[in-house]
Amino acid sequence: MSVKPKQFSLFSTLITFCLLSLSRSNSSIMNPDFTTLLDFKSSSDPSNSLSSWSTASSEDPCSWLGITCDPSTHRVTKLVLNDLNLTGSIQPLTLLTHLRLLSLHHNRLSSAPQNLSSWPQLKHLYLSHNLLAGKFPYGISHLRRLRRLDLSHNQFSGVIPITELTQLPHLLTLKLEFNSFTGTLNSSDLSSISITDLNVSGNRLSGKIPISLSNFPATSFAGNKNLCGKPLPSDCPKPTIRFNQTARSDSVETGASGERKKGLSNRVVLMIISVDVVAVMATLVTVTCCCYKRGYRKREVKKSDEGVVRRGGGVVRESEEMMMVCFEGCKGFGKVDELLKASAEMLGKGSVGTTYKVVMDGGDVVVVKRVRRRERRKRKEVDGFLKEIGGLRHHPNVVSLRAYYYSKEELLLVYDFLPNGSLHSLLHGNRGPGRTPLEWTTRLKLASGSAQGLAYLHSHNHNNNNKRSKFFHGHLTTSNIIVDQFGNACISDIGLHQLFPTPIIDNNYGNKFSQKCDVYSFGVVLLEILTGKIATSISGGGDVAKWVRGTMREKGLWEVLDFELLRYREMEAEMVALLEVALLCLAESERDRPKMGVVEKMIEDIMKKGGGGGGGGGGCGVYSDSSPSSLSESTPNFTSS
Repeated sequence: MSVKPKQFSLFSTLITFCLLSLSRSNSSIMNPDFTTLLDFKSSSDPSNSLSSWSTASSEDPCSWLGITCDPSTHRVTKLVLNDLNLTGSIQPLTLLTHLRLLSLHHNRLSSAPQNLSSWPQLKHLYLSHNLLAGKFPYGISHLRRLRRLDLSHNQFSGVIPITELTQLPHLLTLKLEFNSFTGTLNSSDLSSISITDLNVSGNRLSGKIPISLSNFPATSFAGNKNLCGKPLPSDCPKPTIRFNQTARSDSVETGASGERKKGLSNRVVLMIISVDVVAVMATLVTVTCCCYKRGYRKREVKKSDEGVVRRGGGVVRESEEMMMVCFEGCKGFGKVDELLKASAEMLGKGSVGTTYKVVMDGGDVVVVKRVRRRERRKRKEVDGFLKEIGGLRHHPNVVSLRAYYYSKEELLLVYDFLPNGSLHSLLHGNRGPGRTPLEWTTRLKLASGSAQGLAYLHSHNHNNNNKRSKFFHGHLTTSNIIVDQFGNACISDIGLHQLFPTPIIDNNYGNKFSQKCDVYSFGVVLLEILTGKIATSISGGGDVAKWVRGTMREKGLWEVLDFELLRYREMEAEMVALLEVALLCLAESERDRPKMGVVEKMIEDIMKKGGGGGGGGGGCGVYSDSSPSSLSESTPNFTSS
C-alpha cells in the first residue's frame, strides 16, 4: 500500500512540529536553574515581588524579572533583584553555577552563602544594605574572575581575609563599610594589590594601616576607633620598653655584683624600707592638699561668677556647654564635645547653615547641621519649637531630628546619616553619556513619598506665642528631599526655615511664608521630576506654569518631559496626570492651590490606576555625600516592579 506524497508531507510536518514542541518544553524543565529559581522565590519572596517567576507567565526562566541567560546554554548568568523586600537566605542561589553578576542590594536578606566557591565565574557581587550576619563568607579565594565586591551596610563580623582578597588578580572594588569586622588590615603580601576602590569605614578594625593601602582617602578607613596611621590623622603610638624588660636587665647587673648585695645587713635593709614608706606618705599628703586647694578655688570662682565658667573667650553655662537635648533614637553621643572632637566632612552649605558628616569614636555616623544665629530668640521659645519638631519622627517620609544643642552663638541639629543621595542628585547628577536613567516608577514613587511627608507636616500644629499655628517647611526643594535605604523620599530640614525664615524673593510666594507656599514649591519639585531640568532653568526664572503650557501647546508633551522617559511611552497617561497635579500646585493665586492632603490623594490615585509602587515604608535617615551607587549593568530601581 503506497502513501500519497501530499499525505506524507503533511504527516512529516506534524511529527516535526510535535518533536520541536516537546524539545522546547523539555529544555525548560531540564534546565537545572529552573528549579533553583523557584526554590529561592518560595523561601525569600513574602511580598510576591517575583510574581513573573511562574510557569503561568512563562516556562522560560530567561524571560523572568531580573534574569539574563546565556543565549547558547540557556543558563542564568546575571541575576539583578534589588529593593524587592526579599528575605531569608541566599544559599539556594549557589546552585546557579554559571552566574557572572549577582545583585541583591537593598533587601532584607539575613543569611549569606556559606561558600562562595560555587560561583567560579562570578565577576560582580553586590549584597549591600541587607541584614546579612556572621563571618566573611568562605571560599573568596576561588573567585579568580571577581572584579567588584560590595558587602557594605550589613552585620558581618570577624576578620577580613585581606590576604585572599588582595591576591585576587582582577578585583577593583572592595566595599565592606558599616559592618562589625574586627582584626587588622595586615597581610603577608600586598605588593600586587589591584584594588582601586576600597572602603572599610564604620567597622571595629584596629592596628596600623599598611603602607600599600595608605594611598586611599581617609574616608575609606573612618569610624574605626583603634585604626591608626596614614591617611588617618591619628598616628600610631611608638613602641616603648616594658618595665619587665628593664627589671630583667637589672637582674643581670645584680647577679654580677651579687657578693656585694649579700653583704648588706638587716639593719640597712630596714632603714631603706623606712625611708621609702615615709617618702610615699609625704607624697600622698602633698597631693591631697593640692587637690583640696584647687577644688576650693574652683568652687569660689563658680560662686563669684554665679554658676558660669569661661572657655575660649566666651561665657556659657557648664551644663549648656556639655549637654545636648536628645530624642528617641539618639545614640553614640551625649555631649557636644563628643561631636566637635569627632572627624567631620563638610557635605554642603545652604541658606541657613552648613551640613557635616560626622563619624563618632564608636563608629556611629551622624549628620550635623550647624546654624549660625542671625537673630536673637529666647531659649525657651527655641527649645519649645525644636522639641515639637523632635516629636515628628514617626512618619516614614519625614527625616527625624535626633538631638540638638543651642547656645548664644550657634545651633547644632543632629540627624541620622544615610549614604543614599538626595532627589536632586538622582535627577540631575552625572547628566551625560555615562548616566543611568531614572525609571518612571521610581520617579512616581518619590513624588508620592514627598507628598505624604509634606502632608504629614502640614497636619500638625505648633505653639507660637501661646497660639496654635500650622507647621510649614518654607524652603522645599529637591535638595532637601532625601532618599532612604528603602527608596522612600524623606523631607529634611523640617521646621528649620520656620524657625529662621529667609527673605522672600519669589513673587509667587506672596508676602509671607505659608503652607500654600509649600504647595507651590512642591509643584516645582514635580516639574523637576517630570522634566529632568533644574528648577531655575525650566523657564529661565519666569512663570514655570506658563512655560509648561506654552511649550506643550507649541511643541507637544514630549518637548516638556525628560528625554529619559521616552522609553516609557506606555505610561504617558500617568505622566500627563502628574503634570496636571503640578500645574494645580503652581496656580498663581494661593486660594486656587489645593491642600497637600488633596495632592497626596491625587498622586495616590495615579499610582493605583497605573499599578505603580508604593511611596511609604521604611524609615527615613538624612543626607548624603554621594548619590546611590549604581551597577554598570542595571538601572537605579527603588520599586518592586
